[in-house]
Amino acid sequence: MELHTDEEIRERLRDAGLALSAQRLAIARFLFGGADHPTAQDVYESVHAKLGTCSRATVYNTLGAFVEAGLVVEVRSRHEDALRYDPNTEEHHHLRDRKTGRLIDIPYDEIQIANLDSLKERFKVDRISITIDGEHR
Repeated sequence: MELHTDEEIRERLRDAGLALSAQRLAIARFLFGGADHPTAQDVYESVHAKLGTCSRATVYNTLGAFVEAGLVVEVRSRHEDALRYDPNTEEHHHLRDRKTGRLIDIPYDEIQIANLDSLKERFKVDRISITIDGEHR
């Protein structure tokens, strides 16, 4: 979800119950400004270049707080050690392009999951997210 103004970002953080700081605002600007599934390192490099006063610990702690608040979701890939962060919190899936490593959003309803009702009877399902490895054509 792209947010275009600082006021939109501040409102989103306040609505999530998060205190505002220069570092949190800079991290949120990066994430909600169209970042494409960045790693924590990507976030750190961008924010540090702009502020110069943001530590890795602050980035990791803020990302954790954003995940906990439901502002971003973590995306795991078996091909990478690093988590990626997605500000698109709508239910959707991903295709990991093996040529570029880029994650591409796939609408939730484009993938049918057999026996989903059966799974939901046996497990408390919070979120379903599938990552497909392949190539974008």
